[in-house]
Amino acid sequence: MPSAQPLSPFFVGLDADGTGSHPASTAVTGLAGADLVSGDRLARSVRQAENAGLTFVSFADALLPAVPGSPASARLDAVTRAAFVSRTTTAIGLVPQVPTTYPEPFHVAAQLASLDIATAGRAGWVPSVTRDAETADAYGRSVVSDLEREARDVVQVVRYLWDSWEDDAVVRDVATGRYLDRSRVHYVDFEGKSFSVKGPLITPRPPQGQLVVLASDGDIAPAPGHGGADLGSTAEQLVDVALVRGSDVAAARAGAVSARERSPRVGLDIEVVLDAGGRTGTDRLAELDAGSPPASRTPWGTGALRHVGSAASLVALLTELATPGPDGRRPVDGVRLLPAVLDVDLPVLARDVLPALRAARLTAAPRPGATLRDALGLPRPANRYDVRVA
Repeated sequence: MPSAQPLSPFFVGLDADGTGSHPASTAVTGLAGADLVSGDRLARSVRQAENAGLTFVSFADALLPAVPGSPASARLDAVTRAAFVSRTTTAIGLVPQVPTTYPEPFHVAAQLASLDIATAGRAGWVPSVTRDAETADAYGRSVVSDLEREARDVVQVVRYLWDSWEDDAVVRDVATGRYLDRSRVHYVDFEGKSFSVKGPLITPRPPQGQLVVLASDGDIAPAPGHGGADLGSTAEQLVDVALVRGSDVAAARAGAVSARERSPRVGLDIEVVLDAGGRTGTDRLAELDAGSPPASRTPWGTGALRHVGSAASLVALLTELATPGPDGRRPVDGVRLLPAVLDVDLPVLARDVLPALRAARLTAAPRPGATLRDALGLPRPANRYDVRVA
């Protein structure tokens, strides 16, 4: 077990995708398909999250067209949505989900680097795996069988590509017409099991050096063997924030202990159904479960810890998670909240939960001009190709 480190800021993120994490959330809001993908609605929700002092918002991705007759399936590309709100926000982190299974890794690296530039260093990435054959057909590829290996290779080569330009590779010397120091741009020469990437990237190194990678614990694991030539340790850290789940606090603590061996930060996913609009969270959840589409008429659950009840009891739970134990460590370094219905639960979080946490000095709103790494207490990594770094 690594020794305890100085406490980083306790972060509170929010999944701001669609209308909420419950499958019946769209029916409750009554929004049509066009409203679900409205830029105005997206910008309004993210600004509300930023004004509330949330550390970051995440967006899920959708690789297939919307299902006819299912408004809840309407989505736009996650990176596009994050880029759209990058100019309407100044402090909150923007963390899109981008799959690792079928998109080209080079394009993923370029998209995310461009997003970090657009946000001035506030971008993150949730890499995910794709398990359905329909997506493989949409990409014109055969089904990937070893999803874990593919995900690991993609995250690894994307990190190499972000480093393929050293920080001072761009010269921009107008007088001499010299705009690039070619000695500071590098081929990555990655050879994986199912793809190879030569590099370098077509964009300079992102402002954060490396975007913050958040992933469900266990999805992206260190490689058991070498993935390419002269590309660093086989045990290279691939994930900056491991997102763990658990049916109760004890299970979440156990998951966090294991995740800390592989990631410098550990966050806990929490489903949230708050008392709101004169109704209890229990009544709201019963209504949502009863209104789920017949095809998904199963008890709602993502495997995450669930809070159903008042804002005060959620504050108590978060206070417990943010309070260091006898070893000087918190159970987790932060949380990502998964609201059942975004338009209902987010206003309660903004009014009653985040202010209470700040008043207790348990969390702090991200500062305009700071990067997502700053907000999470993560250092800016050195470039692996810079021979000047000892």
